[in-house]
Amino acid sequence: MKRNLVLGTMILSALWLTGCSTANTASSTTSAQHTTKSTTHTTSTKATDRQLTESDMKIGHLYIGQKLSDVQSVYGTPSTKTIVHGNGAPQWEYSKQGITVGGSSVFIIVVSDGFSGSTPRGIHIGSTEEAVKMAYPTYKTVLGGSQLFVESPDKKYDIDFFMKQGKVTQITLANEKP
Repeated sequence: MKRNLVLGTMILSALWLTGCSTANTASSTTSAQHTTKSTTHTTSTKATDRQLTESDMKIGHLYIGQKLSDVQSVYGTPSTKTIVHGNGAPQWEYSKQGITVGGSSVFIIVVSDGFSGSTPRGIHIGSTEEAVKMAYPTYKTVLGGSQLFVESPDKKYDIDFFMKQGKVTQITLANEKP
């Protein structure tokens, strides 16, 4: 179910990035898209030293596994409280800060315009594509080059960097196996 939320977020983001004004709910995007329609890159001979780990699953004051009460203590009352489609977990949106979090123990974080935090490797909204590639050398290019996808070797964690004109416009962090 969490993979569905991440994929739904990716689909909606891809539509937004390409300028579409309506979402196609009949999309056939699957998790296989990351492996069957991607190109894996290694920009360092020590890429295994730079694999994605649990310690990378932070951005600003947010982290995977965080309690929603802790999120609220930092960012205040969310502008919208809903549930994650498909599993009923809480989903909170802080629209002015460019934040959406899902799960009572946060399993997904989506940040976009308005968010000012960075990942532990220094990537933030507005970072260049080249900076992402240097910070995360095990990235895969997906969605026709509009997204850089990074996952942990055990496929438990992933980060998606959505790109527009060579700059990061959205970052999604997810725990696929909480």
